[in-house]
Formats: sequence, C-alpha cells, structure tokens
Amino acid sequence: MKILVVSDREYRKTSRGIDIITTLLAEKGYFVDHLVFFRRKRFPEKQITDNIRQLYLYDCIKLYRGKLQFLFPGFLLLAYFHYIIKKNSFLDYTIYDYVVIESGHPVYLALEISNKIIYRQSDPTHITFNSNRKFYVKLETEIIKKAYFTISALSNKFYPVDYKDKIFHWHSGFIPCVKNAERCSAKYFIIMGGEIDWNLINKMANKFPEYQFYIIGISGRKMSNKNIISKGYLEYIEYQKLLSSSLLTIIPFSNHYVHQLRQVSFTAKIFVSMQLGMPIILRGYSDIQHTDINKKLYVYKTHKEALSHLDFIIKNLESGKINYEVSKETYDFLFPQTAENRKKELDSLFSKWIR
Repeated sequence: MKILVVSDREYRKTSRGIDIITTLLAEKGYFVDHLVFFRRKRFPEKQITDNIRQLYLYDCIKLYRGKLQFLFPGFLLLAYFHYIIKKNSFLDYTIYDYVVIESGHPVYLALEISNKIIYRQSDPTHITFNSNRKFYVKLETEIIKKAYFTISALSNKFYPVDYKDKIFHWHSGFIPCVKNAERCSAKYFIIMGGEIDWNLINKMANKFPEYQFYIIGISGRKMSNKNIISKGYLEYIEYQKLLSSSLLTIIPFSNHYVHQLRQVSFTAKIFVSMQLGMPIILRGYSDIQHTDINKKLYVYKTHKEALSHLDFIIKNLESGKINYEVSKETYDFLFPQTAENRKKELDSLFSKWIR
C-alpha cells in the first residue's frame, strides 16, 4: 500500500502529530511519500528510510504565501493554489491508496485530488491564517466532509455537528528528555511557542540582563536585546540537550495564539518541561489555568504577573530553594501523554479504518 502524507514542513522523527503519523504508517509496512507543501526553492527528493521518501512541491510563482492570505479574496487564493499544484504535475496522486493532509496550506491540495483523504487537524485553518476567516471555516468544513475520516487535536465541542461520527480526538504527546546533572551551572532560560509575546520577552530580558533567554522554534527575527538569542528550529538531540540544561521554561503565547489554544489543552512543550521537573511560566489558556501539577506551573494573565513569577523563581533559584524532582503525581499524569502511548492510540484508529 502507498500513502502520501502532506505537510508544510519536512518529515523528522519528532513528537509533532504529522511526524508520528508518518512514522507509524512506515512502521506498519506501508510505503510513505512525505510531501512538503510547498517550498519557494527547488529541492531534490530524498530517501529518508527504506519506505519513507521526502518530496517537495515547488512554488514556481515565488510569491510570499503569508501575505496572500490578507491581500486576496478566497476565490483568487483557490485559483492561485490550483495553478501551483498543476504546475507541479510531476506527482501522480492516483498511485496512492490514501492521502493524509495536515491543516494549514496543504488543505488546498485536498480540493484538487479524488483520493481517500485522511485529514489531520492540528490547528483550525482559519486561526492559522488569521484572515478570510469565514472563507477558511467553510473550506475546512468541506474538507472534513470530503475526508474519509479526520484526526483532530481539538476538543470535540468544536467539531462540525454533521460530521462528528468520523472525527476522532487525538493529540501527539511528547518524547521524554534525559535530565542533565549540570543544570545548576546554566544561566539561561528556554522560551518556546509558535507565536510568542515579544513585548513580554523584552521586558523580562531588560529586567534580568544577567540571564540569557534562548528562543526555540522561531527563526528569521532580529533580536533587539543582546541576551535574547534565537536558536531557530533544532534537531531533537540539540533541542533536548539545550532544554535539559535550562533553569526554567517560559511559554509566553501571544493573544492571537491563546485564542487559538482555547480549543485545545496541554501541548507537548509543557509535557517535556514538566517531566524534567523544571518550573514553567505559562500564559493562561483553556483549562490550563485551572491546573496545578505539583505547583510547577506558574500561570499568568498579565505581564505584571509573569514578571512577578520570574522574579520569585529567580530568587528561589539563587537561594537554592528550587529543586527539579518530579513527583509521583506528575509521573502518573505524564505517562499516558508520551509519544509512544499516543502512537498506540493512533495505531488502533488506523487499524480500524485502513484496510
């Protein structure tokens, strides 16, 4: 059986939902082509493993896609992506038994093919693009309607009522890190988040110039403070090493992203830091603000609260009152959230639907 997986990022063996799906399908013995939708430069295909091949869809017009979401009405966006897909006609979609499509830009491909589509809804597409919202709500509903079934990270209260019988809740979990015994000699904090509150980060860096603030998962932004350092997108081993040496984790989601996260709960970013026993300063959202796992979560609503939390933690770090032990309560909470356990849930789902 041949399966095409479509995402806007390259495949890596990480805890991202679409990567776990790709890994699982390959482990089940299927031949998987992973298609990046799309790049603005040409990249040759490459063989990742015996049965995972990496392919790329090329943006031949070379327009910046993000701006298109704001400048063009929906029907012109459909025409634009239709043109891109047709220009990249090297790929014969009819050879695939199933096509797994991730939310975001790949949704346009779902409109162009007649295969059995499995839709992976990690974030609602209308929130991802933050424009033309009515258009994207309608577009995503059409894709859910068309899909063979949908794997969603959202709470089921946000599912389209007419299609709830073929939408399944599943979130990706996390890959545990190995603790670093040299953490106490570090003088830096880790900042994680897809969209972060830059104003707050600058306030933190200005107030505590003796500490470095390493930002993971964001690239291409020039930092105004010398003690704010962007590490970009890291391979898992680098990310694990950096995180396990950090004194604490800060997850300062922006207002826009918090609005998006009202539809989900914990993210893998929180789980990874939690299993290392480190303090986590976190913007409150959804039911996270009502959770206190062994008092390691410092949830804030305002900048004043966030700065107060950081000041309190630093004072306790300097006085040796912070420990990185993980309670049994936390372990019991985290165990079902590991990527391996989540993959077993996913395997059970695929075994019922894919024949």
